[in-house]
Amino acid sequence: MTLVDCLAPVVPVARQPDVAREIASVIASLPSSMGNNMFLRQSIIRRGTATHDHVIDGLAAWVTVLFDLANLQQDRDRAMGLEARIPDQALDRLARALSKSRNGCILAVPHIGSLELFAAHLRDRGLNVGFVYSIGKQPTPTERWIYAGRRATAATPIAFARRNTGAEISRVLQNNGVVFMVVDVYPSAKYAGITIKTHDADFRYPPGPARYARSGTLVLPGFASRRDAAGFSMNILDPIDYRPWMPVRNAASDFTQKIAARVDGFAAEQPAAYWLWHPIPNDPYLAIAQRRRPDLLTSALAMPGDDEAAALAVDELRSNWTGTVDHLRRRDAPSHSSPALAESIV
Repeated sequence: MTLVDCLAPVVPVARQPDVAREIASVIASLPSSMGNNMFLRQSIIRRGTATHDHVIDGLAAWVTVLFDLANLQQDRDRAMGLEARIPDQALDRLARALSKSRNGCILAVPHIGSLELFAAHLRDRGLNVGFVYSIGKQPTPTERWIYAGRRATAATPIAFARRNTGAEISRVLQNNGVVFMVVDVYPSAKYAGITIKTHDADFRYPPGPARYARSGTLVLPGFASRRDAAGFSMNILDPIDYRPWMPVRNAASDFTQKIAARVDGFAAEQPAAYWLWHPIPNDPYLAIAQRRRPDLLTSALAMPGDDEAAALAVDELRSNWTGTVDHLRRRDAPSHSSPALAESIV
């Protein structure tokens, strides 16, 4: 995070994904819990055994998201200057849904691509946007930094699992708003969530989308691609059909399984864009490895993770680049306007 925060103002936005991959390569070169977790996730999403490059892809997607958060905090106009491609049909679907829904709309999104930029671009198109996010009750410096980037989207941040979470979501929805909910894992050790089948195994998805769908709120799957030098793309699919004539539990399960099918399909199309690596309560990826893919655990644990060594390697990158960054910041010319700038960073 500190390294990205330092580099973001001086590395051209178009070159940041390349720098992110270099940082990811350093992390992946040493055994760590981050690399091991990404190896398990990429292997299961790809329905095979992830290569070293696949692990780097996933870690680079995460570091690129960090660059997006830093860009939003430091220079929102620069962050939003990226090409953001979204089909007219997607915007039409959302507009029709908002006109028909009793109570705003929910965008059900996975941990794939540039989600903060997705929310920010919808906000800048005049939509009332909120997003549900996880943060500790006593946030760490990293969580506070990520939160600052999310606030810079200009959307309304809504902390998960707080007493006022439901009220905050309702406030956005009642104003014909759009609430982003990340749905591909349930970040709660306390509650069961809704069990669905994906990747040929049991996963726990959050119950929120089904609960709001039951009350008449339309829920649409949404996706963002991984950002590259040209920009990124977004899409919004048709609302998920909720069957109110079914028993409540069955309707919620049926509805959530349909969301999972959309997420699973998109993850299969863009596995390199999946960036979630950190531990999850009742981690479904670890459960799959333990029950069905012990070979993955054998590979992941062949060399025990040394997170301190990986952190020191990233710190060494920061020290190697500090002189270059300081020199570039002292230059009279705007620090992110030169196409040669990234060449001196990478």
